[in-house]
Amino acid sequence: MNTDQVIKFQDYDFSEDFVAISSEVDDDMACFHTGLIISYEDKIYYFHYTGKKVELKDVTNDTAKYKDLYLKRLDIIVDEDVVTFLGHCEKLDRKGIHPQYGFVFNDSYYDSSKEPFLVNAVHDITTCVGFCIKIIRGFIYSNPEYIKISDWNNGSLQNVPQWLWDHIHRYLQLYASQNGLSVSQLYGQNELKRILPVELLTSGFFQELPISKAQIDTLRPQVENHIQSFRVA
Repeated sequence: MNTDQVIKFQDYDFSEDFVAISSEVDDDMACFHTGLIISYEDKIYYFHYTGKKVELKDVTNDTAKYKDLYLKRLDIIVDEDVVTFLGHCEKLDRKGIHPQYGFVFNDSYYDSSKEPFLVNAVHDITTCVGFCIKIIRGFIYSNPEYIKISDWNNGSLQNVPQWLWDHIHRYLQLYASQNGLSVSQLYGQNELKRILPVELLTSGFFQELPISKAQIDTLRPQVENHIQSFRVA
């Protein structure tokens, strides 16, 4: 597969209608935040979960602010469906989805045709990656999954820094107490795991669903090396 399909936001041709997975990189060119870019009728929309709130922004006139974004077009959403996908996102944003931040991945997703929008879970706890998976999964009606989430386990949490664990625990403890629950009641034990932004970016190269961790692992080093090639010497 041609990893050159991962392109800097500022170098992308937005004259076509498409949906893309985006990944923001840090100073070491490592992916740390993910979102969705929607290009439709010469406008560019950025849909993502910041960890505190959900944002759907028209960034057509602010492209210079997103110099650290890299995109992979999501080919499972054809150009004729982009307007419907944008409507899916607009409805979710307008009606309001309010995730809590935490490393919980399960079979839940967002169905914009229902209220409440969250399907297959009571509590909406997720990351920027999980948010995007739920958005995509809620749109691909003929497929039960986008990514095979069960391929990941709690071993994927080994490199999470302690300060982040402490932050998440305080955050979820507050949410749980507000709902008369304990933190352990918010999710199933096998739902604690982490899917990385670069893993979601790499998933954009595959069209047969669901996409397995093994497929992503095979291509991920090439994607990371390609992004590193943009580093300014």
